[in-house]
Amino acid sequence: MATTTSFTGAVQATPKATINPRQIVVFMVCAGLPLGLFGLVNLGADALGLFPFFFAPFGLPGWMGGAMHLFQLLLLGMTMGVIYQGEFGRAHAWLAGFSAVYIALPFITPPLDSMQLTIVCSMIFLLGLATMRRVGQQSAIAGWLMTPTLAIVGFSATMGLMLTAAYTPPFALVQGQNPAPGAA
Repeated sequence: MATTTSFTGAVQATPKATINPRQIVVFMVCAGLPLGLFGLVNLGADALGLFPFFFAPFGLPGWMGGAMHLFQLLLLGMTMGVIYQGEFGRAHAWLAGFSAVYIALPFITPPLDSMQLTIVCSMIFLLGLATMRRVGQQSAIAGWLMTPTLAIVGFSATMGLMLTAAYTPPFALVQGQNPAPGAA
């Protein structure tokens, strides 16, 4: 003998997802935390006479690079808000470290030459990939929230490697050291 349940009874028996107001507050605080920390670092750096230098590709104005950087910090904060579950785990530590490095990036780039900046961006990209792997294991949405940041860091590292290789001996043609013909 088969037991049957009416369709309406089965549909009504599914539990409804509830949104906890505490989770919303935690998400909003986590989303704003990297932006606030960047503001504090900027305030301290300004007192020391240091100014941030933002990556603005394709001839975009510098303020667009600053806006993109702040948006990426917002995405990193949202990532932290998504994976936050009340405890500070290994993925949280990796994300906090990556966020701290990404907050400091515009302040450490001005004194670097092109090769040093390329190496720094490449290391940040590799750190970001390792962080994304750990964060993605905890939440797929959080991993996707990190994707734009890693795309921009990867693009800057790739462009830096190409430009450094193009204008650095032994790869580039160096002609500035030879005297002009007939100048002697």
